Amino acid sequence: MFAALCVSAEFALVKVRRSALVELQEKRDRPSRKIATTIHMVDNLNEYLSTTQVGITVTGLVLGWMGEETIAHLLLAGGVLKEMTGPSAAAIASIVALVLLTYIEVVLTELVPKNVSIEFPVKVALFVSGPLRFFHVIFYPFVWLLNKSATGVTHLMGLRTASEENEVYSEAEILSLSRNAARLGQLQDEDYVFMERAFEMNDKVVNDIMIDRTQLFVVDVRDSVNDALHAYFETKHSRFPVVADGDKDKILGYVFNYDIMRQTEVDRQTPVRKIIRNMPNVPENMPIQEVLQLMISKRTPMIVVKDEYGGTSGIVTDKDIYEELFGSVRDEVDWVVDDLVEKLGSDDKQRMHYKISGKMTVYDFERYFKTDICAFDKSDMVTLTGFVIEQFPEIRAGETLQLENFELTPLDYEAAYINEFEVVRLVKEDSTLTE
Repeated sequence: MFAALCVSAEFALVKVRRSALVELQEKRDRPSRKIATTIHMVDNLNEYLSTTQVGITVTGLVLGWMGEETIAHLLLAGGVLKEMTGPSAAAIASIVALVLLTYIEVVLTELVPKNVSIEFPVKVALFVSGPLRFFHVIFYPFVWLLNKSATGVTHLMGLRTASEENEVYSEAEILSLSRNAARLGQLQDEDYVFMERAFEMNDKVVNDIMIDRTQLFVVDVRDSVNDALHAYFETKHSRFPVVADGDKDKILGYVFNYDIMRQTEVDRQTPVRKIIRNMPNVPENMPIQEVLQLMISKRTPMIVVKDEYGGTSGIVTDKDIYEELFGSVRDEVDWVVDDLVEKLGSDDKQRMHYKISGKMTVYDFERYFKTDICAFDKSDMVTLTGFVIEQFPEIRAGETLQLENFELTPLDYEAAYINEFEVVRLVKEDSTLTE
């Protein structure tokens, strides 16, 4: 029983999470001494694991010393080996006793307590905390000596003793733990998705999520508010970059549809420059999190992305960043779905065909089809056309290439640029695909 208690304590203390004990303590009206003792044991794990090892070792020695002799005596006295006499009977009785004792000890004092402790770590840890604490106090000098000796030998080997404070988890390990927690119902699926997206967002730069300059609808600084109003009715965009001389490399700021509407009530011929708002500039390789902090500090929903030559690569809005965490928010001006993707219908194999613009970014391709293309991660290209031309420079219009679970066929190859692709998904269509 004592050996089983020590084994149970060992596995329970290793398996139980300190946060689970703290949460259990906080739910109580009064602090529990038993829970506090268990938390103390978890905080001093090496010390109490040494105590369990002492208990297991001492018990094993006692059982081996007394148990084998006792069982062998019972076998001989009971006449089990009556056909044998002398030294041979004693030897066989000792072997049989050793096998039986080992079997009983492994099953009852090792495997069963281990399985119970792993299945119910909190309950077992609380149950054994009292007896283990008592045993620890009695044998503390011996445990202290063993710990010091083990630490000294470890240091002589050039190693450091592990501690819970030094234990850290990698991003992949955190996601794996969270995935298991969600699978077992301890974490909501939505929470896991947010966590995964947060890690992914931390690895991205503005170049990965920006709206390309070719997709920008701009107004000129010389335009009137009435011109901007017509632009709003035409596109339904809530904000417009304002440029000088019709040049997208000369973005001066942006106008907000609310300001446009309000100014039209006063004077429709007011120049747009009167209601322009500032837009900060950032390089293409700035991390998304830094861009979000800049937006918050500057109180702006839009930022201009500049390339290495000072030209405009595109813009990033707060909506683009929020979608990294919360997923695509489709609305009437979602240019990714409305302008870049067209469903062509299914073939005789029930595979959906799509017509996709070459200007679609590889990130939006993955987001739309809810997939991960490993080849995209190995390329610096942003758009689908850029990626295909880089990886398949000899491809021509009408030729089909396979990209993991997709077939891509350039439809319009003009002046070294692919305007459109026909895309076929080779696997069964996902019912949750963006409509």
